[in-house]
Amino acid sequence: MNKGTFQINLDTKVLELLRYKVNDGLNINFNKFHSKKNKEYRSWDKICAIMDRLDDTVGYINMLKLNTGNHDRSAFDFFDFMNNASVIVDCVKELAIIYDVPDDTIENSTDIFNQIGKDGKGTDDRYFAYLRSLCSVHPVETSRHKRYQDNDYECSPFVTWNNRGTWINDDCDIYAVVYTNKDEDNFKRVRIFIPQIFNYVKKWLEFVAEIINSIDEYKNKFIIDLKNRPIKKEKEFDSYLNYLKNLKAEQTERSGLENWYDLDPIINLFEVKISNKKNQVKMNLYLNALKYAISFEHSSIQNMSQVGFENNGLKHCEKNIETTLYYELYSPYSGSVEQKSFSYNLEKIQFLSYDSEETDKKWAYKKLKEALPFLEKYVSFKDAKSDFEHYSLVQLALYLDCLENNCLINKNIPFDLMYRERLLPSK
Repeated sequence: MNKGTFQINLDTKVLELLRYKVNDGLNINFNKFHSKKNKEYRSWDKICAIMDRLDDTVGYINMLKLNTGNHDRSAFDFFDFMNNASVIVDCVKELAIIYDVPDDTIENSTDIFNQIGKDGKGTDDRYFAYLRSLCSVHPVETSRHKRYQDNDYECSPFVTWNNRGTWINDDCDIYAVVYTNKDEDNFKRVRIFIPQIFNYVKKWLEFVAEIINSIDEYKNKFIIDLKNRPIKKEKEFDSYLNYLKNLKAEQTERSGLENWYDLDPIINLFEVKISNKKNQVKMNLYLNALKYAISFEHSSIQNMSQVGFENNGLKHCEKNIETTLYYELYSPYSGSVEQKSFSYNLEKIQFLSYDSEETDKKWAYKKLKEALPFLEKYVSFKDAKSDFEHYSLVQLALYLDCLENNCLINKNIPFDLMYRERLLPSK
């Protein structure tokens, strides 16, 4: 019997590692599914809910002090702890199911409470469920734990901290008073030891480490399977657009929905109708450059790596810069004084690349007009019609500006008239 307070101290580092591992393979874990009642469900929402619940609930019970003397008879602090401890255990169990981690060893353990019940099949898990039902969940009818019950159902009027010397020589920390609904019996006391309760919760939280190992294994297997599954090549399609749309699907599966360099805007560039013939001739150079870069992006998506020329298309790259030729062409940046001076304008012109608000589009056109002295060195906006055509011409102008400046695009695009208006050495 401890007449002082109790406070659990759960190590939260395993939860930090769990979140890191899940987010590190976000697109892979997003594609995790689990079965429930013969139906497949995407697990992502449940994984996120579990991580948030674990973070908040572990943080809460770590701050929860028990047996503070604030409760005269019913130990409401203990009820609070048991209910939230059950949330932690349930979260870990669900996570184990999602990642196919067997928990038989821990679920069938008896080494904490040592309560096997009348049929000898009791476990720590089952005894904890009995205590929670009796104390806080079903106090007026605990009926589903027959191996621990003395009748078809039991009732508990209150649960009391054992620090008032009510029963002599009783070393438990807290006890549940239980009515067994037998005429010949008055009541019984279920003796509860807080260190055992704490150890039970800790054991389940520590099991998260094994689940993390399974997440790593799942991620590695997922990556190997994708690497071994060939992405269809351009020649297997009847049009380049269909090839790009398939590559987009592969990109989404391997990199996730929130890819910073999503292929959709590039597909739109290949579909846009350019009103001015001279602009179209120049646009063909940019599209050819994109095709060149996408051939390396294909390898990058296939190999799930940006390392090496075969994956990034960069023969000349600055140190400590992680990029690819495709990324560079996605948002052409020359670093020229003129481009820098219009950086805000160019940022706002992005509103024309998608279905933005009308006020945003008006602002974009205003910023575009201000930048015309720079952009019209390369393209003409005369006869341009759609919002996206205007955006496309800006992208084209930025590409042509890159070819006149010492930047990654100019260094790595081949010196060939397929990609350039003229052959000039880099400045």
